[in-house]
Amino acid sequence: MAWAWSTLLFRIDVIFTSGFPIFFWNRPRWSTNEIPDQTGRVVLVTGGNSGTGYATCKALYEKGATVYLACRSPERAEEAIQDIKRGVTYKLTGKVYPENAERTEEKRKGTGSLVFMELDLADLSSIKRFVEEFKQKEQRLDVLFANAGVMASPEGMRTQQGYTLQFGTNCLGHQYLISLLLPLLQYTSSSNPQALSRVILVSSAGHGMAPRGGFKPESVMPDYPQGGPSWRDSTYGSLDNGSENDGEPRRGKHELQRWLEYGQSKWGGVALARWLHWTYGPVEGREKPEVLMLYQSGMVATNLAQHISLTPYIVRFAPWAVGLITRPPSDGALNQIWAGTCPEQTARNLSGQYLVPFLKVGRARPDLDDLERVKCVWDWCSEQTEGF
Repeated sequence: MAWAWSTLLFRIDVIFTSGFPIFFWNRPRWSTNEIPDQTGRVVLVTGGNSGTGYATCKALYEKGATVYLACRSPERAEEAIQDIKRGVTYKLTGKVYPENAERTEEKRKGTGSLVFMELDLADLSSIKRFVEEFKQKEQRLDVLFANAGVMASPEGMRTQQGYTLQFGTNCLGHQYLISLLLPLLQYTSSSNPQALSRVILVSSAGHGMAPRGGFKPESVMPDYPQGGPSWRDSTYGSLDNGSENDGEPRRGKHELQRWLEYGQSKWGGVALARWLHWTYGPVEGREKPEVLMLYQSGMVATNLAQHISLTPYIVRFAPWAVGLITRPPSDGALNQIWAGTCPEQTARNLSGQYLVPFLKVGRARPDLDDLERVKCVWDWCSEQTEGF
């Protein structure tokens, strides 16, 4: 009965705290102009070339941080870097250029720096290679924004190692990245205990769509040995039923429907944050090296919706509807930017919390309070990457 009541309260919270513009009273009351000077801080943003990742990189660059854009495409990353330097922002209608882009870029000389590094979270080899190269470039890491993600991709799409694409990217990929970067985060914190490193894990109210129990390992596992066809192979067809490839991805034997899979991947992200807080966070009576937070972007107009078939029709024929249910990336990124830059004591108090728009502590699904259930997600991910 208690669990049912908690679940009901969570679902009510989702409606009123997801940042829907139609709930006009829930609006931003903090802006990036209030960010303190970030000179000397090293920041890493996965998926930094678009959406909330782009907005995060732009805000911290303008305040003097060294910002690493970790993403797949060199071309899109370079375009994003040039846009940030010109002061380009993204609204619901697309790019908005300043009146004098050349003058804006000239004025920004002497602010932070922007560095692209190639990272594919759907490939464990890419993650390992990325971390090795990052450690050669930097001796510290102040803030890691686990921002990149995939939403509602068709069933049958897989990572390079054969895991379902959404869970393999949103949860497993980020877990492996964080685990490899933990020593550097710990070292940075130990060198300045008054300003602990922070890990900002981006989640979503969509974690409420996860199946009962939160995580079903069999539903995300490869249906074939490692080295088989991946989601990049245009001739890929799932091999679980022995059928021939026909050019279309096919749902695995135990794979969940794509929205349930998305919910599971985001539930896993919340679980990672909870486990990291309980294990490494500023828990009373224990000296811990990291401050870890969780954030929910709310309804944001980004390219996450590219796999939803209705998206182009809504944008084309009912653009007014977009403005009623989504916010621009600059608004959606406010929670994570604030979490990464707020005063130290505030960050310690919020470590492990589930933040909702705007700058509020929200309610995660009740089963995420179960430490053993949460620990299982981290342990399972570690088993998959052990010895990789």
